[in-house]
Amino acid sequence: MKKKLIPSLIIIAVLAVSAILFIRSDEGKKITKTEFLMDTIVESVIYADNAKQGEEALTAAYNEIIRLESVLDRHTSGSDVTKVNEAAGMSAVQVSQNTLDVVNRSLEVGAFSEGAFDITIAPLIKLWGFGTSNTQVPSETELREALALVDYKLVQVDDSASTVFLPKAGMELDLGGIAKGFIVDRAVDVLREKGITSAYLDAGGDIRVLGSKPDGTPWRIGVRHPRDRRGIAAVVEIRDSAIVTSGDYERFFHENGERYHHIINPGTGMPTHGLTSVTVVAADAFTADAYSTAVFVLGLERGVALVESMPGVEAVIITEDFQVHITSGLEGLVDVRI
Repeated sequence: MKKKLIPSLIIIAVLAVSAILFIRSDEGKKITKTEFLMDTIVESVIYADNAKQGEEALTAAYNEIIRLESVLDRHTSGSDVTKVNEAAGMSAVQVSQNTLDVVNRSLEVGAFSEGAFDITIAPLIKLWGFGTSNTQVPSETELREALALVDYKLVQVDDSASTVFLPKAGMELDLGGIAKGFIVDRAVDVLREKGITSAYLDAGGDIRVLGSKPDGTPWRIGVRHPRDRRGIAAVVEIRDSAIVTSGDYERFFHENGERYHHIINPGTGMPTHGLTSVTVVAADAFTADAYSTAVFVLGLERGVALVESMPGVEAVIITEDFQVHITSGLEGLVDVRI
């Protein structure tokens, strides 16, 4: 049976403001909302029976995004993740069920990807300075010290007590490679609970669509060209699916003629080589988010093998020489444009 799939990422330059627009259409009310959350632009399009229903649904969905970000973001004071990191090497920390779910599922991805995805990677991200104005190429000594703190297998979870413990002082969780997908899924769940059956939600490239468009046509999603901000590498039509792209163009810097990007191999501490973009299509954004990172770290051959072993998951992978590779379930379904 062919796996359902979807590629990702139309990046549109928009103002970082919050706005809700109501547009009459033959199918009912088309309602859009744009807001800056999770350090990115969150855009949504939904179709509702009336303006009141649509506004209430979008407000509830965005409130859920705000709530979960405050729980799962390691940069937010008082978040579950911050508390766990601050207690590393000292004590277990009781966390919410949402945090417990994300950590447990993340550890499963870590095991299945043989460590290519690792939520304890924060010491390496901080060492390189990604997400700050102080990026640097670390020394071998610095890398060795940071790598000693990176190992998802050391994370201790007690489901009965709802606690998470990092046994080494200096260890830190970073759920940035997976939390956004989890939050997008929850926001779409809220829309569904509010009676919405047709919706599109894009959180900086983490895309989830609910159903089809009101006229029954699929949502058309463009995969961004990794070196042309306005260019499209491929187009995919999807229904009721999620699609997420990890690219080496999201955060990077140059030093001594070399280009360094933010997707770090947890085993070496260095940015990965060989790929420029990985788009994963799956039933939910959590899965697509996690495995787009894992495949990027694994590289073309091992990454394709991983995806092909997972029912319901597909990928569009672009190498450094801009060759496009499509997993078997997507063959004939992707309009490649490079």
